[in-house]
Amino acid sequence: MFTLFQTIAASLGYVSLSATIKNRIYTILATVGNFYLLYVSYRFFRNGFPLRGALFILAFLGIAYFCYLNIFYYFTNKTAKYDLSAKIAEALHIQVKDPLSDTQDQVNAGPGFVQTNGIFSDEEFLPATLEISAVQSGSIQAVAKALEKIDYFHANYGGLSDKQLFKQLQNGSQTEAPKLVEPVALPYFEMRQKGDKLAVYGGLNQMRALELATIKTIGLLPAKEAVKNFDVFLATTVLTAGPCKKAARQSLVELDRPYQIDVRIAYKKKGEPVPGLHQPTPAELAADREKTGSTKQTKKIAKQTQETETQTEHLHRRH
Repeated sequence: MFTLFQTIAASLGYVSLSATIKNRIYTILATVGNFYLLYVSYRFFRNGFPLRGALFILAFLGIAYFCYLNIFYYFTNKTAKYDLSAKIAEALHIQVKDPLSDTQDQVNAGPGFVQTNGIFSDEEFLPATLEISAVQSGSIQAVAKALEKIDYFHANYGGLSDKQLFKQLQNGSQTEAPKLVEPVALPYFEMRQKGDKLAVYGGLNQMRALELATIKTIGLLPAKEAVKNFDVFLATTVLTAGPCKKAARQSLVELDRPYQIDVRIAYKKKGEPVPGLHQPTPAELAADREKTGSTKQTKKIAKQTQETETQTEHLHRRH
């Protein structure tokens, strides 16, 4: 039976699943497999080996306890009532690391502010402010829900338990703990002109893009004035804010706040060349054409000379 479970667990490594789903599967396998120890214990008692049977019962109870903790953690996102894992880790000098933290870091490091519509330098950005209507805010919540459903990001308070969050809020200057720890860049985003306004669209892909916000100002100018003097480009759009928890007297209170978006706008003055990109002048283009023409003429002369030499060689052979 253990060989079968090991084979299943190894096979999961070849399937692209989120850490949460994998840990749920491992918890189920461990819970089912643990009852095999109970059967082995029964066989020992039946065959007259009570000490060995008792040891297997103790092993069964220990594994059952940790399966109980995992079921609460991975299936309900809550901490079990009799969770002694922190005290056990402290007694054994084990540095506890949340099993989802690696996944969270990878997700946020990938699609965060790093993901842009190209590569820009910091001096190519202008600050921008957004206007978000009720309809646009609803679209943002719909996009966030769709992305979370496909495990594009994990909003889980950084993998911290309520006890850890409560302690962090009490000891730190932070008054609220966000469910979404780091900004998450949308997989698709673009800026569209709507009359004299600039609208931000985003979503899972271009086909499912929704209008999320209207750009109010770019730099110190209103958006419609800024586009008259600058060529502006939407560099990135990220999901921010969302639900959070706040410390009360003895517990945490969850606040159901909506997700927001933030953008970064790249720009260049109209008529100016693109920074770092050399555009050839008319004189350089003419010189290049002349050089190309000379090269072609040289190749033509060389080919004619080679043909003449070949014909001459054939005539000498005949004589």
